Amino acid sequence: MLQNFLQFAGGLVLLLVGGRLLVSASVDTAKRLRVSPLVVGLTLVAWGTSAPELALNLVSASKGRGNLALGNVVGANICNMAMVLGVCALIRPLVVTERLIRVEIWLNMAILVFMAVLGLTQGFQPWEAGLMLGVFGAYSTWTIMAALRQSDRKSAPADPHGLAKDPLGGPTPMGWVMIGVCFIGGLALLSFGGSFASDGASGIALALGVPAAVVGVTIVSIGTTLPEMVTGVMAVRKGQADLAMGNAIGSCLFNAGAIFGIVGLVAPPKMDSTLTIPLAYMGILAIVLVPMSRTFGKTVSRLEGGLLLASYAAFLAFSAILEMRHV
Repeated sequence: MLQNFLQFAGGLVLLLVGGRLLVSASVDTAKRLRVSPLVVGLTLVAWGTSAPELALNLVSASKGRGNLALGNVVGANICNMAMVLGVCALIRPLVVTERLIRVEIWLNMAILVFMAVLGLTQGFQPWEAGLMLGVFGAYSTWTIMAALRQSDRKSAPADPHGLAKDPLGGPTPMGWVMIGVCFIGGLALLSFGGSFASDGASGIALALGVPAAVVGVTIVSIGTTLPEMVTGVMAVRKGQADLAMGNAIGSCLFNAGAIFGIVGLVAPPKMDSTLTIPLAYMGILAIVLVPMSRTFGKTVSRLEGGLLLASYAAFLAFSAILEMRHV
């Protein structure tokens, strides 16, 4: 028990330090490139915090465990939309930018609802996974190119380093070498910290007699999303709510478009009845985020954050009850 507790506490420390490093590197990257933190959150941060899941699911797919990868992707998306956004909104209402309302919120709904409908009806085929991967690739290319074009228009010829007028305010950003060190170091600490915290918490729960099924439904799924959670909380506390929103939504798009797209091509998963409720809940969350992003002055309010967390708690409780009945 003591070893598990120390492992859990050590993982939390690594997560906190890694989250601070990653947010600082991301904000300074936005300053250097003269783009909004939202774009950095949608791309670099979202892809980075989801990199451990990509590696895990690629290994699973290579061993023919496509169903394991599907469950991981669905669970991670649910955590991002219900838990991460819910917790961040409780700390500080999340302002939803016009860009998110016009593009990413709708794209997230389209991809996740499409994925849910496929799973609940006919199952998954390789060409469908390829389509999702293609859509994500096109969206990512468009996002990056548009951000760089906007950056070029803002840069003045007399200011080759793009630092004379910092549109984001604050002190002069770090150099590219330090940004790279902080970014890579932050991702490494998040990856190791998430693994340690998840394993330690699982050990504590099992030592206390909590059924393994309950641990799998709750702690393991939450543990894989701890990097996104810590990054989002750190961003909100530093006043970068758009970075937190971009990280959560961008991670969902990366999970469904890139991770599941690749996994679906390598080892198409077969639909399992145990994923019926999670797939339906994921699709409902993606739909609910559309009107939620337009209410309360285009913010995710504390009330809405509380509702997201309450729905997630109800989902976990219901899933745990079903799992225990099958034991």
